[in-house]
Amino acid sequence: MRLIASLPWYDLPAAKAGLDAFWLQLRHELASHCEQDLPLRLERQLPLHELWASPGLLISQCCGPDLFTPAARHLVPVARPVFAHLNCEPGEYYSHIVSTKSRLPARPRLVINAASSRSGCGALYQWLRAHHIEPGTVEISGGHAQSLEYLRSGRADVAAIDAHSWTLLDTWHLHILDSSAPALSPPYVMHTGSPVSPQMLQAALSNTIRHCGEVIGISALCAAERQDYQRSGCNKSTAAVYWQP
Repeated sequence: MRLIASLPWYDLPAAKAGLDAFWLQLRHELASHCEQDLPLRLERQLPLHELWASPGLLISQCCGPDLFTPAARHLVPVARPVFAHLNCEPGEYYSHIVSTKSRLPARPRLVINAASSRSGCGALYQWLRAHHIEPGTVEISGGHAQSLEYLRSGRADVAAIDAHSWTLLDTWHLHILDSSAPALSPPYVMHTGSPVSPQMLQAALSNTIRHCGEVIGISALCAAERQDYQRSGCNKSTAAVYWQP
């Protein structure tokens, strides 16, 4: 069985070197718990649905709402990262509401990164509802960086960008209008068929963060259970749960 490791959620150009160093330390921590050869490098080519379906998946990441999609049915949440620089409770995160404009038009055109994304979709709808703003058209960009390009090119008026991703992106010509309400941070996950137990992976992650968590902006871990995300509404349609009258 081919073993796979991926850390895709913040694998942006500015973060790649740090993620590679983090994986090498995590690989060292896992080596004593696994008899098979561990991957030398992070997997960066496979689509998420293929990654998540692989029984050899040692570690990956997903959004809270992703846990309740068919593609993630074999995933086990292991832990939540504590982002060192975010102004929220440990194990939570939030999004910046951003635009090229200082004021939004009536019925602003939205761009979201994915329908199942908390940071790029759910957070935006929640913010719009809290401010009694009715959304206009919606475009799906495929990623936070692409959403920023939609804004800069005039194809959309507003987006929600994961606040940790924001520090890694080209934010030229964009304004932060506000920040969303906090939510549980995206969990580290593994496949149920992995040769490493969730407890072993959690311990290895904790040790790795103590050694070099600062290179990826992570200071600690919090426990992550599927029911925690369910209680927060992640098992419901992202737009529907935040756009109830």
